[in-house]
Amino acid sequence: MKIALLSFITILITVCGFAQRITVEDAEFDDFYYKAENKPVIKGKVLNLTEEEIKNTKLEYSLVTPFAQNESQIKKYGTLNADGSFELEIDYNFPYQQIWLHVGKLFYAGVYANSDLFITLDADSLRTKRTFMNGPSITYSGTDGAVNTLLNNHVLFKRKKQLSIGKAISTVRRNRDLDYDTFLSKTDSLYDILHKIDDQFIEKNPSSFGWMIKNERLSDYYGGICIKHWSSTTPKIDDKLFDKIKKHKPYLVSNDASSYYNYFFTYIERRAGKYDGLVLYDFRNNSKLTETERMDMLEYYQLKNLAKAKAKELQPFDPTRLHELTKSLYTALSDTIVAIRTQKTIKFIDSLFSDSKADLLKLKLSSKDINEQRIIFETTLKTVNTKWCREKLETGYNESLAKLKAIDNILKEEKLFESDKNIGEPIAEMPFGAKLYKVDSGNGQALLSNIKSAFKGKALILDFWATWCAPCLSDMPYSKKLHDEFKDDSVEFVYLCTSSGSSMKKWQAKIAEFEIGGTHIFVESGIESDLMGLFSFSGFPSYAFIDAHGDYKPGAIKRMSHLDKEVVKKMISKKKK
Repeated sequence: MKIALLSFITILITVCGFAQRITVEDAEFDDFYYKAENKPVIKGKVLNLTEEEIKNTKLEYSLVTPFAQNESQIKKYGTLNADGSFELEIDYNFPYQQIWLHVGKLFYAGVYANSDLFITLDADSLRTKRTFMNGPSITYSGTDGAVNTLLNNHVLFKRKKQLSIGKAISTVRRNRDLDYDTFLSKTDSLYDILHKIDDQFIEKNPSSFGWMIKNERLSDYYGGICIKHWSSTTPKIDDKLFDKIKKHKPYLVSNDASSYYNYFFTYIERRAGKYDGLVLYDFRNNSKLTETERMDMLEYYQLKNLAKAKAKELQPFDPTRLHELTKSLYTALSDTIVAIRTQKTIKFIDSLFSDSKADLLKLKLSSKDINEQRIIFETTLKTVNTKWCREKLETGYNESLAKLKAIDNILKEEKLFESDKNIGEPIAEMPFGAKLYKVDSGNGQALLSNIKSAFKGKALILDFWATWCAPCLSDMPYSKKLHDEFKDDSVEFVYLCTSSGSSMKKWQAKIAEFEIGGTHIFVESGIESDLMGLFSFSGFPSYAFIDAHGDYKPGAIKRMSHLDKEVVKKMISKKKK
């Protein structure tokens, strides 16, 4: 009788666990999202802290989301109350949302919010050694206590082995010399080892939440497979495997789940033909073209045909003018091209998925360019019916309009200025203190010499960037923060933007968007390449630090996001040896 009752309870727990499962891609999630009672709560308390420690302990956390890649984590900050207690602000009603929590130098973990969680930390033990995920000084309680204990203990289970296998998987994934079948075979073998580790952990730690570990591992596996198929030289994913990846549902809103959706979406974009070449001449009657641009289109068409003819005859052809026309026409038609490529992706997504999953994936459509993002929002909103997805897109669209308006206002406030610094041609000064120059003649060595002379006695941070470079743009907010902290100090931030693939108009709009002061130079691409060559730089972003004595310090800056005020202070205060 007891055995039968125990079996019934086990079945009941399992069934209840399944019944409660809902994912952000389910149609039912739309109702779940708007119910106030589904807003999770995370509270906690740090025991045995002094008043001074409470005052100085920083609370930082990042909410993982299913949004576009540039919003996959939302950074937040909090404070400890006088008694050491705290509560995290949760923005959305997502099921099992992962939150990366830092409590000063005491504790770091990925915790999960679904209903209610209380975290108790004992500072007496944590002062000597910062704890990662879980340990004797950590207690997870509340409705979500058990799942947090399980998942964080799983991260620590055979950790060295898990990290070693993860590193091996990354090595296999990056190895371009492997043929596809060998890649798949090696990847599957490595994941088999991880699955066995998962099975061992679940056997030792029986729980109604064990399925989450399996679900997360699949998200990680499928995401990695998608990455391998991003290249145009790699064949499309096998139909049977693609069907499995397409049907996979992450039940957590976690890093692994977010990466799965991001990587799968990137593969979908390529399958949809987003990166296929366009026939520019097909746009010859586009209403956005001016009469001059229509004449350019005709010349482009004639030169394109001439280039083909010369190639057939094995005769030389100077492509300079053709490249100029291609660049200018793509710029003139940029809005139309963004809309067309967005429509192609949307049409493909709609052909593959249910409305709710398709709408979720459409949240991934994005661009680092604020005007392109506006067009993407406008195009996508016409196709989305899932209420919570539509609300997110509408918010983003309104924010993009407000940002574009702010940029336009800043550009209108630009004023001409004269400069006694022999850097280049002065273009404009922006209201937040950015001084803009243009350099289109000379060489890299002369430009560097002019910059050093212009700011003699100051340390220099040189930022080599491009308007189309996503990592460059990601670093800009960090650079702005540092610039604002040191604008009255003996360091000058000099931003050198290449003309390659951009225009002065776009360059000025980007500076206005980020509102970064300092010295900005729009550099002809050949001169920029020459200057970067002096530092042995080969790509964007690249950073050079030159101290106040004029000495270059190789490797001082890898990324602006890796710096903080104290690090920069030490850099600029070092005396010449």
